[in-house]
Amino acid sequence: MSKAAIDKKAELTNLLVDKLKNAKSFLVFEYLGLSVKELTAMRHQIHGDKATIEIVKNNILNRALKAINVVPNFEDFSGPNALVLANEDEVIGFRTIHKIMEKHKFVKFKIGFLENKVVTNDQFAQIASIPGRKGLYSMLLSCLVGPIRNLLYGLNALKDTKNKNN
Repeated sequence: MSKAAIDKKAELTNLLVDKLKNAKSFLVFEYLGLSVKELTAMRHQIHGDKATIEIVKNNILNRALKAINVVPNFEDFSGPNALVLANEDEVIGFRTIHKIMEKHKFVKFKIGFLENKVVTNDQFAQIASIPGRKGLYSMLLSCLVGPIRNLLYGLNALKDTKNKNN
């Protein structure tokens, strides 16, 4: 292999290491069997969710994961793999890929990384079921506003009963 090719691979590995370090979460999945149309639709959905998807050579991915001290099972990194990087909502990539896996049984989750921890296959479905940041905010807001709303309904009912008595 030429020196230029080795330098190019080292540069690609360093770029990927920077992306992995800056991401709040990432996951690797095998997309073998998806058509170009389905892969393009998935890419648009992931980009719409403010995450990115990249197709990376397995060897470069392995080197980048080693560089950030994530040691995957190297047997799992065969075949066409894609990398989803989430920079805003940590669980969005997991939810999106889980939906695709439910629709297409041949898509396989390989490894994930969330909050500086490796995500296994067993944890994948649990993480995918967590609502997004906006959903969690709306649940919190509903919990905070609920008692105030009930108080206002009670006061309004009290006012109506007093008006009926007068």
